[in-house]
Amino acid sequence: MPHPDKAGRAVLFTAEEKKVLDSSCRICCRCGTEYMVSASGSCIRKEECVHHWGRLRKQRVPGGWETHYSCCSGAVGSPGCQVAKQHVHDGRKESLDGFVKTFEKLPTTDGYPGIYALDCEMCYTKQGLELTRVTVINSDLKVVYDTFVKPDSKVVDYNTRFSGVTEEDLENTSITLRDVQAVLLNMFSADTILIGHSLESDLFALKLIHGTVVDTAIVFPHRLGLPYKRALRTLMADYLKRIIQDNVEGHDSSEDARACMELMVWKIKEDAKVKR
Repeated sequence: MPHPDKAGRAVLFTAEEKKVLDSSCRICCRCGTEYMVSASGSCIRKEECVHHWGRLRKQRVPGGWETHYSCCSGAVGSPGCQVAKQHVHDGRKESLDGFVKTFEKLPTTDGYPGIYALDCEMCYTKQGLELTRVTVINSDLKVVYDTFVKPDSKVVDYNTRFSGVTEEDLENTSITLRDVQAVLLNMFSADTILIGHSLESDLFALKLIHGTVVDTAIVFPHRLGLPYKRALRTLMADYLKRIIQDNVEGHDSSEDARACMELMVWKIKEDAKVKR
């Protein structure tokens, strides 16, 4: 939500109380190691980050359950299967400045505030996760906005395995987060319906405050409830019998945004059948 006293600053109501760490000490969001950074955010020691890139998955075995990483089937506590050049941190919940809020606008002639699905990709910079690509899809599944975005801080890991964004993609882009915010504030009003999967993650990356949201991670809940969430890929396979995110080069934000829109259109049609 917007900060009541400071323009451009956001307030987070669900933030868990964290121990105040020395600002030069960070915790790697991939491997959990504490590491030190300089005033500019550079790692002080040259240290590789050995981590599991997959998620923990529970599997039923004779006599109970076992938990393994999805990336290499390693057990909890096993050494990481991936080596990165350095530690990284998320940082999005710490930098709550530079946020913009969608405006109340007069209704258009058709009284239709618009329905869009969006998805963002991010990379790790010296200051944490920053936006590198944003895609917006309309209700006809057409891409209405898609651009690569130049992060404000120096990139330390392009996160290509997940983002699909490479160094070459960002080489010639001069679009900044501010430019993207200007386009989205023009495109959306406070009444526009925004659809996404774990949408808070995208809104953090965009530094956008918006209240009219539909989150497919909430509409199609995990059987164990939050904080567990079902993956978008799983939802598409279960409900629409389609495989997405099958590209070894990482996610594609247009594919993910389109999947969210298709899931919601399917859900509305299914709900309408029941009401009849």
